[in-house]
Amino acid sequence: MTGCLLRRLFRYVVFCLLPLAAGAVSCQASGQFGAPPAASDPTVMPTAFVAAATSPTPQRETAPPGQTETPHTPTALFGETPAAAAATAAADMGSATATRPAAPTRTPIPPTSTPTPAPQWPHTLAVPTPRPNAVDSRDLPIPTAVPTFELPAGTTNILLLGNDYPLSAGAANTDTILVASVNTRNKTAALLSLPRDLYVYIPGWRMANINQAMLHGSIAGYPTGPIGQLKDTILYNFGVPIHYTVQIDFAGFKQVVDALGGVDIAVGCSLTDWRLKSPELDINVEENWVRFTLAQGMHHMDGDLALWYARSRITTSDFDRNRRQQQLLQALLNKGVDLELIKDVPTLWATYQETVLTDLDIGRILQLAAAAPGIRQNGIQHLHLRPDDMIVWRPPEFQQDVFLVNWETAGNTVQRLFTLSSLNRANRVPIFVELINNTGNEDMALLSADNLAWQGFIP
Repeated sequence: MTGCLLRRLFRYVVFCLLPLAAGAVSCQASGQFGAPPAASDPTVMPTAFVAAATSPTPQRETAPPGQTETPHTPTALFGETPAAAAATAAADMGSATATRPAAPTRTPIPPTSTPTPAPQWPHTLAVPTPRPNAVDSRDLPIPTAVPTFELPAGTTNILLLGNDYPLSAGAANTDTILVASVNTRNKTAALLSLPRDLYVYIPGWRMANINQAMLHGSIAGYPTGPIGQLKDTILYNFGVPIHYTVQIDFAGFKQVVDALGGVDIAVGCSLTDWRLKSPELDINVEENWVRFTLAQGMHHMDGDLALWYARSRITTSDFDRNRRQQQLLQALLNKGVDLELIKDVPTLWATYQETVLTDLDIGRILQLAAAAPGIRQNGIQHLHLRPDDMIVWRPPEFQQDVFLVNWETAGNTVQRLFTLSSLNRANRVPIFVELINNTGNEDMALLSADNLAWQGFIP
């Protein structure tokens, strides 16, 4: 009798969750992860925003046949030359009256038999307030700072950055920006993707794309450096204090994926974009490119394919690309736990110091690595700034739209970084779901299972 009731319950749950499962195998023409937000009246100033822009500066993407990919020269917004931007930035920084707060007193930590994480120091703005009556070059008022979120005990916030140029080249525009919030007490984690074209206030400067923050911090000599400039930009605009950062470039990402033996990825919708026929070929030769399609289904990816999958957006959108990047991070976590890499962390830390730039100390890395199996078991909460979290607005007499964050809805999304999902298994009994596949295609069940697991169910 009990078994019969359980089977009926399972079938009821599956029926209710069919829309969720089908989401893994239903591709929408709007770009797989939602359409862009609707444009607002360009003559009306939005009342609440934090911000984003479509693409005021050139972005480095894969070059299709017939076009030559030229070396990247970072350019300023709105037609400024790099030299003019540097001069403007220096003048802006010179006119700022803010001073850097004194560093907290650090108490030496006595040696122990095992590495101990260094204390997480409070994150405060190096340039706390904008200049009096500050406006940017299009007379947009500078938004006030978002109040800093109170963090639950045991929380560590890590900024994950993907650079489109070698780390050895110094500060440049960032291709990928994610905030990972890890709670080592509860063994929980959440990821929040920040689109690189978010139009935000960069402390000490003006409104600009968030991916320009590090480059500006380098040019202007920001008090806490390029990384400090980006940390402060996130703290000012989203109220999220950042404790640590991890940077990796394209070559380093491919190296990490290959070192793990590749990753298994569920591709819910086929993806088409230009791709080099072979990674070692010259990107400037047209014949070296081919129109490549990754079919729907399960795929084992090496570093080169994983990087292509993480960067492609010609036939989709930034929203879908952000989802795929989180999907790869989840796959890397799963592979690391499966390989029991925690015992190799000290060796890996020493080996990859030139591939991955981070201010994480070895004690904190070990603490996070020890929490990884529990985080995987409890499930990661995947967060994105959705199209309805943003407002499309065009400044008067300006030729490009900008994406301004609607904090009334986006604030709830950011808050969820520090709130357990209702399906997180750290605070509730797991919900198991039985899947019955009558399609004749094994991958369909795997894709549906992957999508349900993404939401927190156990298929």
